[in-house]
Amino acid sequence: MKARILNHDQVLTVVDLLRARGYEVIAPFCRDEESRRDTFFDVVTDDNRAHVRVHVANPFYPPKRYVLPHIERLFRIGTGSGTLDIQPTYEHPKRAIFGIRSCDVAGLWHLDRFYLGREFRDTYYEQRRRNLFLVNVVCSDPEADIADECFCVCADTGPAARDHFDLQLMDLHDGEFMAVAGTPAGESLFSEAIFRRGTAAHVERRRSLLADVRKRFKTTTSWFPATVRYVSQGKILEKTWEEIGNRCLECGGCTYVCPACTCFTVTDRKVGPDEIERVRIWDACALGGFTRMAGGHNPRKAVHDRRNRRFFRKLAHYFIQRELSMACLGCGRCAAVCHGDVGMPSVVEMIRRATGETERLSATAGEEQP
Repeated sequence: MKARILNHDQVLTVVDLLRARGYEVIAPFCRDEESRRDTFFDVVTDDNRAHVRVHVANPFYPPKRYVLPHIERLFRIGTGSGTLDIQPTYEHPKRAIFGIRSCDVAGLWHLDRFYLGREFRDTYYEQRRRNLFLVNVVCSDPEADIADECFCVCADTGPAARDHFDLQLMDLHDGEFMAVAGTPAGESLFSEAIFRRGTAAHVERRRSLLADVRKRFKTTTSWFPATVRYVSQGKILEKTWEEIGNRCLECGGCTYVCPACTCFTVTDRKVGPDEIERVRIWDACALGGFTRMAGGHNPRKAVHDRRNRRFFRKLAHYFIQRELSMACLGCGRCAAVCHGDVGMPSVVEMIRRATGETERLSATAGEEQP
């Protein structure tokens, strides 16, 4: 990977360069400067360009919606001529996401492997993903960038992404940013005058800052490996799942803010006298109807059964082997929005404590037998 240096006051020029190249640029904004968590992604325009934020708390609503929309029309069916006229709806905007965090970069890579990495490829996802340019911003300011719930260091996705971005920007906190190209498309920007060659001192500065930032996370869990083992081996007690289920309010918030969740439902709806459209909509395993079958039977009607499914899907060895990573990126959004405190960090802790205690009791009982 090639790297270059640019001045702090030229960072937003990257946005201008991308817009000049025909990209619709999405960037993070802050609605209320006094509330650092009131942040969101939006399209950059001439009017709001000056309000783009580089150092800001990661928005709750993940940028995955720009490749996997919350509601997406798949095709329309015209019935006016007496026959069915089916017209697929493909969208392939030339779009760039500026300021995407490392956890969300890993989230998009996870979606890539799910929707494009196996024997079936999702054409709708592929059309959007093909023209997407990612400008990753490293979380290098602990006060502004890292929320209390963030734990990307535990999921090995941050604070700096190692790959799967086009361009990466990192604030060196001395009036300069380091830009790293991850693809030929990102490297092509280095021909612009704002970029200059760096020195060994810049590289050392980057290493030193990252080493310091990794120590600043307030939420950490070293119990992921043990929890993955327990989930994969089916060792988690039913009462543990019931306790997790009793806390869940079945709102679906954890799924809707997760950058790695892939589930959707498909429905047809009439939009005109002679037109029907088929849409897919994000779905959530927390919702009561998620596993309801056509005949009305629901094999996972109990909420703790659906919580079981969620964490098995995210942590079980089978899925990690198939998709090359856990379906958790450490962004902390689930912990931030969950009213029942059953976000990933809390669940990992509950599973580890309950199952570990059971194993200790079993070992003690075995030792006491003659």
